[in-house]
Amino acid sequence: MSEPQRRTYVGVDIGGTRTRMAIVDDLGRVLADRDDATPAGNFGEDLVTWLDATYHLLLGETDSYPNPEAIGVGVPGILEPARTAVVRAVNLPFIEGLPLQDRLVERTGLKTFLDSDAVSAGWGEFCARDRQQKRFGYLTIGTGVGGTVILGGEIMRHAHNTAGHIGHLICDTDADAPLCSCGTRGCLEAIVSGVALNEAAEKAGFEDGISHVESAFQDGEPSAIDFVNGVARSLSFGLIDLAHLYALDILVAGGGVVQVLPSLVRTAGQIAAESGSTLVSDSMRVELCALGQYAGVVGAALLAAEHVHPR
Repeated sequence: MSEPQRRTYVGVDIGGTRTRMAIVDDLGRVLADRDDATPAGNFGEDLVTWLDATYHLLLGETDSYPNPEAIGVGVPGILEPARTAVVRAVNLPFIEGLPLQDRLVERTGLKTFLDSDAVSAGWGEFCARDRQQKRFGYLTIGTGVGGTVILGGEIMRHAHNTAGHIGHLICDTDADAPLCSCGTRGCLEAIVSGVALNEAAEKAGFEDGISHVESAFQDGEPSAIDFVNGVARSLSFGLIDLAHLYALDILVAGGGVVQVLPSLVRTAGQIAAESGSTLVSDSMRVELCALGQYAGVVGAALLAAEHVHPR
């Protein structure tokens, strides 16, 4: 017996460096995808044009499947309350105020739903684990740092969309701690984001930033071990804070930095487990993402599916 036709959706993951679009079925399988450097010109309209062109390109590659029913978009930054446009995007200021939802509806004719990139990726990883975890946390480390928490299958939505920004937990209280783009010193994002890590790695003697730190760490090079242990300690403070706040069963880490430097997360997880805090459960697992670079598009597509066909 042939498999029944699945519903399909479009997932978009807009990143500070690259943007990916995919057509995804309702089981979370990627049927076709494209990614490119995030188009940054013409007050965001170049991005809209790329999304429109890529959508129609992918349609041609999936014409044996039903047409997509909706688009889900993960965007970095603070969304306005109705989640139709971005109010603040430190790493992508050209999309601030862009009516992205309306533009995509105009171009594609599909219902379009926006959410934060971290929420989208977290939802993708949650669904990839069959939505079984009661207390699920996701941390994304890329151009910036973000995350989301899902409790009992419900995404935690914080006040006015201006709270709950995991990347801005304070993990260094020294007066000369790195200055974050939010204006505060010592934020997690100011220390373990891709931008911050590459700069720190170069200062530590790694000319290519973090590109070769993982292999050097695995080879036991002292400079790489010192570097990873140092930044992992800062990251562990964020993991401990999240455990204290939400009593998580599992914390999954993903994003570009995690793909390049997975030992950072593994080491931070070990430090957090050995912290001695009675509030960090012995059963809390720290894991690397299962979907890799597709977490954002899969999650965005499946969030769109939730809007169209709520469970």
